[in-house]
Amino acid sequence: MIINRIEPQGYCQGVTNALRIINEALKSNNNIYSLGSIIHNDHVINDLKEKGVTTIEEKGKSRLELLDKINSGTVVFSAHGVSPLVYEKAKNKGLNIIDATCPMVHLVHKKMNEHLSLGFDCIYIGAKGHPECEGVLGISDKIHFISNIDDIKLLNINNDKIYVTNQTTLSIYDILDLFNELKNKYPNIKIDDKICNATTIRQKALANQPKCDLCIIVGDKKSSNSLKLFKVSTLIAKVNTIFVDNVNSLNKDMFNGINVVNISSGASTPSILVDEIIEYLKTL
Repeated sequence: MIINRIEPQGYCQGVTNALRIINEALKSNNNIYSLGSIIHNDHVINDLKEKGVTTIEEKGKSRLELLDKINSGTVVFSAHGVSPLVYEKAKNKGLNIIDATCPMVHLVHKKMNEHLSLGFDCIYIGAKGHPECEGVLGISDKIHFISNIDDIKLLNINNDKIYVTNQTTLSIYDILDLFNELKNKYPNIKIDDKICNATTIRQKALANQPKCDLCIIVGDKKSSNSLKLFKVSTLIAKVNTIFVDNVNSLNKDMFNGINVVNISSGASTPSILVDEIIEYLKTL
């Protein structure tokens, strides 16, 4: 069997930064809470739990609501960022705050604030319910949130100054269609594509992957960038693709008649998980 590891792989800068910050905090703190998953990968979350980090997360609960469960100690804001209201609430509760927000997400917050202050109507493109979106939308209730072309049709903005930016982990192929639709509706719109470089490079690599019988995407189902890799491989490269969490998701029957396998992973996927899968494939 031929195994092609589609590069780049491993953690992106934002994930590396967040994990470095929380591990540094563990050296001098023993009462650490992560407000939501520090990154979207259960293997990493479980490892941090063993080290003493308590992750506060509940489906359907916002970061602002989750903060009610933390009354003392150190709170770490995840790589996805938080709204100004969350930051202020944590401060008022007297919590020790550690911000592990991805630098690229910080930049999106900065640009959104700048354009709101200059009188722009601001549009934000993202996935409903994603914590990165929650943080950005918490900046102001005046931000127009859209996820698809149907949402664009519902927009009714009467302002010569319109700015649009986006969640950093979306598909570069989907976002282009949305930008074009917005440009058609609002010719003077200012478009600011903020899909991060790590996401862009991985998606392009998959779109142009070598010919294979099967492509494996390794990632967590809560990881937006990992799920987008699956979508790119399936819909853009048109390759037979499966999405797995780890080597335990595989069995020999899946590889009957498979001679060439490509493998890629999300920006929050530990490299060891990919290594284990490759070692397993070598035994077939």
